[in-house]
Amino acid sequence: MQDANWILIDTETTGFKRPIYTVELAAQRMRGWEPEGKPFRRLLNHGVAIPAEASRVHGYTLEILERDGDPPEEVYEDFENYVEGLPVVAYNLSYDWDDVLVPEWGRLGIDAIGERGFCAFKLAQRLLDPVPAGNCKLQTLRQYYRLPERGAHTALGDVETVVDLMQRVLRPIAENRELDSWEKIRSCAEDEWFPSRIPFGKFKGRLIQEAADDPELMGWVEWLAASSNEKSARMGQWYLERLRSGDQAVLPSSTVATPPWQATIAG
Repeated sequence: MQDANWILIDTETTGFKRPIYTVELAAQRMRGWEPEGKPFRRLLNHGVAIPAEASRVHGYTLEILERDGDPPEEVYEDFENYVEGLPVVAYNLSYDWDDVLVPEWGRLGIDAIGERGFCAFKLAQRLLDPVPAGNCKLQTLRQYYRLPERGAHTALGDVETVVDLMQRVLRPIAENRELDSWEKIRSCAEDEWFPSRIPFGKFKGRLIQEAADDPELMGWVEWLAASSNEKSARMGQWYLERLRSGDQAVLPSSTVATPPWQATIAG
């Protein structure tokens, strides 16, 4: 992983109603787990109105973008020079890449910039499972692990927070699990996965590993695996495979990142 070059990005946009326009684009070139060089950050002026609900989140209005923003074609030309064809990672890749950037490039007649990497949110879900903070929303993890405040809901601030999260929280867990290459990290983020803490039903909140010593819970897992619902069946089968092979769904809790104040108390 230490020799891998990739790009971490975030966008602020006009919202979720299509067509979606980017109003702020930020990126950080990475080498392994470390940032390399200066970040990229630009405001884009598409000349479109910004819905009030979007402005309330990120603070940008059409007037601000007309004053401080640049033509999208100009921004993406500079962005292409920054990316240099490298893989692109985001904390919500299916939104930033699939829903925002790719359609926007299509509207502008621009070829895709870089290549699709992995979703950092999914990586966090898998490495932190069972998630001690309750969920893997970026600001939830920032507060739980007491990472620096970087400007929530700005593209550059969120990029910097993801860098902090990767360096201080995710990297030690990944290295403990011998996820030491780009390919292993990407596979960890992309392979089919289900949370070790049961998310619904009679045993909601129970750890799936407990089924090894609990016949009633094991029976529920077997029932789930035989479900007529395709996703439920896949989940049950995924759990059964790991229970039967002895490959538990998560690592022992000692390998899950400990918040700094707990580490201090423990010491």
